[in-house]
Order: sequence, then C-alpha cells, then structure tokens
Amino acid sequence: MSVTPILLDVESRSRAKLATTPNGPGIGGRNYWRHPSTECLCLAWHDTATGAEGMWHPGEPWPHEGRTLAAHNAMGFDRFACERYGITSAGPWIDTSELARRAGLPGALDALGQRWLGLEKDAAASRFTVGLSTVRRPGKRFGDACISAEEWHAMSDDERRARGVQADYDAAARERVEAYCRSDVAIMVHGWPRLAEWLDVDADASRVERLVNDRGVCFDRDLARALLDADDRLAESAVEAAAREVGVSPAVVREAARSPAQFCALTGAPDAQKATVDTMDHPLARARRALASIARGKLRAGLALVSDDGRLRDSHRYYGAHTGRWSGRGMQLQNLPRPEDEYEDWSHELLAHVADAVTRGELEPSQSLINVLLRATLTASPGNTLAVCDFSSVEARATAWAAGDHAALDVFRSGADPYLVAASRIYGRPITSKGHERTVGKMAELACGYGGGPGAYEKFARTMGVDISKLDKRAIVTAWRELHAPIVQLWRDLERAFKRAISDGRSSWVSCFEVVPGAGDVAIFLPSGRPIVYREARLAQDGAWADGSPRTSIVFQGVRGREHTYGGKLTENVVQAMCRDLMADALVRAEAAGLCPVLHVHDEIVCDVPIAAGQEAYAELHSIMTAPPPWAAGFPSGADGFVARRYRK
Repeated sequence: MSVTPILLDVESRSRAKLATTPNGPGIGGRNYWRHPSTECLCLAWHDTATGAEGMWHPGEPWPHEGRTLAAHNAMGFDRFACERYGITSAGPWIDTSELARRAGLPGALDALGQRWLGLEKDAAASRFTVGLSTVRRPGKRFGDACISAEEWHAMSDDERRARGVQADYDAAARERVEAYCRSDVAIMVHGWPRLAEWLDVDADASRVERLVNDRGVCFDRDLARALLDADDRLAESAVEAAAREVGVSPAVVREAARSPAQFCALTGAPDAQKATVDTMDHPLARARRALASIARGKLRAGLALVSDDGRLRDSHRYYGAHTGRWSGRGMQLQNLPRPEDEYEDWSHELLAHVADAVTRGELEPSQSLINVLLRATLTASPGNTLAVCDFSSVEARATAWAAGDHAALDVFRSGADPYLVAASRIYGRPITSKGHERTVGKMAELACGYGGGPGAYEKFARTMGVDISKLDKRAIVTAWRELHAPIVQLWRDLERAFKRAISDGRSSWVSCFEVVPGAGDVAIFLPSGRPIVYREARLAQDGAWADGSPRTSIVFQGVRGREHTYGGKLTENVVQAMCRDLMADALVRAEAAGLCPVLHVHDEIVCDVPIAAGQEAYAELHSIMTAPPPWAAGFPSGADGFVARRYRK
C-alpha cells in the first residue's frame, strides 16, 4: 500500500484525569477529549508527501483537508483530539504504535527514538507538559477562591481537580511545549519508511478491532455502583473486625494491611504477595484481602470509562503482545476473577434475578457473589441479547495440530477428555472419572505443553492450590512427554531452525511455520502468512553441556530489552499467535455476517443481537468459530457458548 499521510502529534492540558494512577482510574482518551476542560495546546505535523512541516492551533484553518492522518497512539488519543476540532482523516487513521508492534518493535515512541536515533526521552519537557494539567491549592492571592490547607487535604481527588488552579500557559511555556511536540513528530518522520511496509499486514483484523472498540458494550452503571458500595462495606467490616481482634484502631489496621513492610513485620509473613496472603488466617491477612479486592478496581475503572450513552468502549488493545494477541485496557476484562464452583450451575435467569435484586438493594452480596456479578455488569443493548461463543481448548488443539500429534487430535475429535487420557498415562492404568487423578493429568496438560519441567509443574500446582507433595513430579513430566512425543519434537525442531537461521542465514520450514532470517532479525511466518519478528536475534554461549561442548541460547531485542528464548517458548509463541489468528479470522467473519461483535475476551467472542434472532445468531457464530479458515484446513475446532442478556463465565 502506497500512502503518504500527514504525521501529527497533539499536546494538551485538562482538569480531567487521562490515565490511571494509585489515586484512582483515568477516563481514557475518548472521554478525555469530550471533557469541557480539555484543550489542545498545539498540533505539530509533517507531510510525508512533500516534507513540509508546521504547527497548528485551535481556531486556525486545517491545511490538510482530504489527507490521511497518522499519529502514534492515534486510536487511543490523537484521533479523538482531532475529532474534537473537526479534523478528519480521508482514509482510516494510521496508528504508528500499532505498526511498530506488528514489526516486533516497542510501541512507546520514546523507546523507538532511543532505538533508532539514540535519543533519550526529554524527561524534563515531558514533566513540564504534564505539569500544565496538574492543579494546586489556591492560596491567599486568589482572594475569594482561596482554599485552606485543611479543606484542601479533606477534598477528594476529583474535587481538587475541579477547584484547584493550573499553571499559567505563557509564551515561554508555549515555546517549550511546541518544541517537545515537534520532537515527537521527528521520531515518527524518521521511522515512517520502516513502518509503512507493515500497513497491509493484519489489516482486516485491525479494521474490525476499531469497529469493536468504537461500538463498545453496554455497562450497567446501577449494578456497578451497588456492587462497589457492597465491596466497600465488606472491606470496612473486615478492617473493623481485624481492629477488634488485634486491639488497635481501624486506621492502624488499614495502614498496616496496605503496607507490605508493616504487614510482614506484624504477621511474620515472608512477603505480602497474594499467593502468601491467601494461605493466611491472620486478622491482618483478612483485612488485606478485603482491601485488595479485584472487583473494586475494575468497577471503579468501568464507572470512570463508561461513555454518556452507557457503553464501555476501547477495552481492547490491538497487538498488545509480541505474538499479536490482544491485551486489555481500562476495566481489564482479560483477567476478571473466575466464579467459584457454587455458581457454575446457576441459570442465566437466576443470575439476572440476583443482579436485579442487588441493584435494588434487596440483597447484600458476598465477595464471591460480587466477583460473579462483575461480569454481569456487561449487558446487551435494550431489546437485544448477547450471543457468546468460546473456542474450546484452542491452544491444546493448536499445539497438537501444529506438531502432528495425531493421538491427541483423535482425542479432541472423539470428544474424549484429554485430562483423563493424560492421567491414565501418568498412573499407568485407566482413569475414567473426575477427581484428584484427573486434576494431576489436567495440570500436566496445562503446565508441560511448552517445555515445562518438574519445576513448572510444581509452580502450576501451587497456583491451583493442589497438594502434590507425595507425587513424583519428574515421573509425571516424563510420562506426559512420552504421551506427546510429536510436541516435544516440535520444540526441538523450532529451536534448531531458529539457531540455523541465525548462524547460517538459512530459511527452513518446521511443520506449518517458516523460519526466515533477514538483516539481523528472524521472523517466523505463521500459517496465516503473518510474521512474528524477533529483532536482533543472536546466539549467546551460556555454559557447556556434560560432554564439554558449548551450550548456546537464543537472545533477541524484545520490547522491554534483551530477552532469551528456546524451543518450548518459541512453540508457545507460534501456537498463541496462531490461536490469535483464528480469533481474528472469526471476528472478521462475524462482523461481515452482521453479528455485531461488541467484546472479545481471550478466545471468546460476544455479539449484541436482537432478542428474536438470538439463537439463530448464536448458531451462526458457532458455525463461524468451528469452521477453520483455509490456512488451517483440518484444524479440530471446537466451541461452546450461550445466549443471555448479561455476560457471565
């Protein structure tokens, strides 16, 4: 694609809180630019067609009507700024941070500037620009607007933002901000030739992702407020109970429970990590758990980010991981707490009835019920229902398919339980029912697929809260690897091919993946044709084998610096990337079918459809997700889901 966009960057100030901080959630770029206090200070631009550049300010005519616009983090910030002032892009906005992540580069502009140009971020200019939005207490010189220190201290963060004073924006400040704005555009100008070649990669998925983020999902603010109030009451009750047991004031308990150092000193705990605290029955541990409620932060984020029309938007970060998988933003729907077993058999009608009762104040929810109803705050539009469908064990299926593990594929195609199959191999006898033995098999399937050994298995067991002290972890791993020998071979083959690409500069195929060297980098092309790029890949000697021969490892320049990888990790990358491409393909087809996707979480798609067409829409979505694309012919797809007004797990 040959495109010559206008590259631009916007600097602003506002009383609105853009990003989340320890003091509370931000409102996000979309709502930030709809806040009445937000103002554009300047917009620096560069014309890639002519090389011309300039500075635009509100009130001036926009000199680039009819041109395609590009910005770094355009879909999270600059696009909304331009919409505020009537500046439109002739074609789809280009987000250069998305292009950078596709190319295996850091998404942050300052990191790109350092990598490409050796430029350190102008931290002082950044702090200065951010500081223009901060507020301070109006002192005596502000006359009637003066606020005493005591009153200021008692105010909430929102009250301070509304009543505080901001720094003057004079000529000197303007000059400094505009210089900072131009420096950001200069980095984009330097990088544009390297990023433009990625415009056509994954373009359909990017297009549909923007539609999903713009559409958003309905958010039940009344239920969210009721759950947040209940969560606060539970936390306060836990703090007061701990105070009575320990014999101190609630304020002391609250401070000690929130401070890791104080918590460890007073309880003797080795650390204040969740895994440690969850095993403790100390009063301070109960208080810390209550104050660290996952639901509280998510509910506050949802209430801060919801738009005036009641829809929660921009929940997905496109290409959030090196593999291309999405990550969450805002309310972070990717890591909602799983419901406890007691709620698994609840019908959709019962869940909706309970949600309504909590909203009306007729039922005081427990913490576990709050965690269940957290998902239920996401609802269908009025007159609609949600059609929800989830890929079944997609990573395990993808690993077996890519490795040619026909025995494992037969298990999936037959509908047998792969955890019972693994348990039977581990115990050397048929395991046919659920119980501890099946759990041992399940943990092996989940922990060992990407090269995990006894240590990984033990760590996974701790996470699941399963006692394996009497089990031979090494024997379990050995049994799993014998059962899945083709997968073990895939680890080895990918590592050899990757090392060969580095040392000999040779391309090679491993199953359905092509490992290709180029200009010091290595790319692994997926069956879909999309590459995962490993920048500046090198071999590093890290010891010797038992026979004295050198042992080498693979290192590359990742988004956060130098990273190590190996056959199992490479397998994890390509399998997760392939599953992501299956999800992207299904999203594109669901959108084309008019199913109106409003949300996707991990391997699950949520569509908002008319009630009368709910079952028909679900059947079509299920058909889409179980019919693999041509590049995945023979893939043993499976999916399951439901139709309901409220979202649930």
